[in-house]
Amino acid sequence: MNVSSTDETYIARSRIIASIVSCAHHLFHEVTAVVKPHKLTESQYNALRILRGAERRSEQLTQAQLAERLIASRANTTWILDRLEERKLIARRGHVDRRKNIVEITSAGHKLLLKIDPEFEAMLERLLGHVPASELDAMTAALSKIKFD
Repeated sequence: MNVSSTDETYIARSRIIASIVSCAHHLFHEVTAVVKPHKLTESQYNALRILRGAERRSEQLTQAQLAERLIASRANTTWILDRLEERKLIARRGHVDRRKNIVEITSAGHKLLLKIDPEFEAMLERLLGHVPASELDAMTAALSKIKFD
């Protein structure tokens, strides 16, 4: 059987997509295992981490901006933030544009992340500790080449 380069390219591209999907599935379960004992979903945990990072950069995020970074719909982001606000882990406050809210992490949110951080770091070490930094950079660079229109 004579396999053309087009067939080889198709097979290689199909394999990488399957590998990425499988890896994402496993990573989702790994992160969920870390955050579930703290009564958080992966998305809620991600929202808290994004808000902490924004605060460290003295950046104020609106709910819509947070939704973009979460890669979530506005409706789903509202649900995520409602649950976090009920637990007093985040606070919403007014914006100059009254149609918007600024979302901030609270001291309770910071305390919860400080509890989770060592567990998350241990997970990262277990999963990626054997991968040299240069390969991590190469993986990030390769993934950033995937185009979504």
